[in-house]
Amino acid sequence: MKNRQIRVLLAGGGSGGHVTPLKAIYDKLDRGSVSTQVIIDRGFRTQTETLFKDDDVTIQSIFAGKYRRYHSKSFLWHVTHLPTLLKNMRDIVLLGFGFIQSLAILVLHRPDVIFCKGGFVCVPVGFAAHLLRVPLVIHDSDTRPGLTNRILSRWARHIGTGMPTEFYPYEISKTTYTGIPVNQAFVPVSRKVQKDYKQQLGFNDDQPVLLVTGGGNGAESLNKKVSEMVGELLDSGWGIIHLAGTGKTDRLRQQQHAMPAKTRKNWHIEEFADMVPCMLAADIVLARTSASTLQECANAEKCVIGVPSPHLDDQAMNAKFFASKQAIITINQTDISPHALYDVIVSVAGAQGKKLAHTLHTVFARPSAAADITKLLLDVARTTTVK
Repeated sequence: MKNRQIRVLLAGGGSGGHVTPLKAIYDKLDRGSVSTQVIIDRGFRTQTETLFKDDDVTIQSIFAGKYRRYHSKSFLWHVTHLPTLLKNMRDIVLLGFGFIQSLAILVLHRPDVIFCKGGFVCVPVGFAAHLLRVPLVIHDSDTRPGLTNRILSRWARHIGTGMPTEFYPYEISKTTYTGIPVNQAFVPVSRKVQKDYKQQLGFNDDQPVLLVTGGGNGAESLNKKVSEMVGELLDSGWGIIHLAGTGKTDRLRQQQHAMPAKTRKNWHIEEFADMVPCMLAADIVLARTSASTLQECANAEKCVIGVPSPHLDDQAMNAKFFASKQAIITINQTDISPHALYDVIVSVAGAQGKKLAHTLHTVFARPSAAADITKLLLDVARTTTVK
């Protein structure tokens, strides 16, 4: 161990929330004593390369596939609905390819420990790790354990969780509530620093700012809800940072260009952007209730209006849990009208919003998550190599 670097392999994919934590952990690893590789889903290679653009790290992309299951549908529907059945059959083949690719990478890289953040890309990596007896550390973010982690947990040396351990069926002796590793720049800032960020993004420093984000892929339905009330909010003097997602800005920009110049300049529409200045400039965050987004907001002490995706039970459960702690406001996407959404935003712009943000930060902030998980990884690696 003293004569060589510890070899760490980080794996994740399936959503942006499975990729960005890999960067947070990588940033905590000592470059001199640790050699790192990253494995991601092929569909997230561009996003991952952007995240790691300033780092000298090898990124490998593999086939992963996806098992499509819809909790509102019956077992019979799943086996008779031809489009879903064919896609699942195709992705079983892709999973096999991914397993072969994972075996090759592990044999060549010979990692001392593997970290699997989640997403179906971790299934072939985890199988290969088990076959080659490489120690595995996994992490589960949401209040409901994901299928991938339920599969891999039996082989994991240690499990980190994004929520309190009582939500998970894992062995308590090897489970630790770490929180979710996110960018270390998500921290509470002073009013002066927040004003500086507002000016940096082109707003007046005393202007209330709303950040809208649907996550790494955006959310078309959330974009539509915002577009229906954006005029009322802009007329009230608000600035809006709208991260609409890849390929989801055209309709919004058409609506923006039809507005008077002095109004549209306060509606900043982007596919995606560096979340740190956007988050730290914002007074309120309107977002999906993915675990990673909620963790970023908690660490930065931001007031959150959560709109869980109606298609993702994980987000609904996250929203329910955080709301039960009076840490966020949640609204149902299918029920909310444009004016009602405007009313909710305005209602939390003062003392209520500050109270929500404080509770969110006090109860859920985990700024040491990346460092804690990094320590777990290195402890497992050192224990293994000593034997």
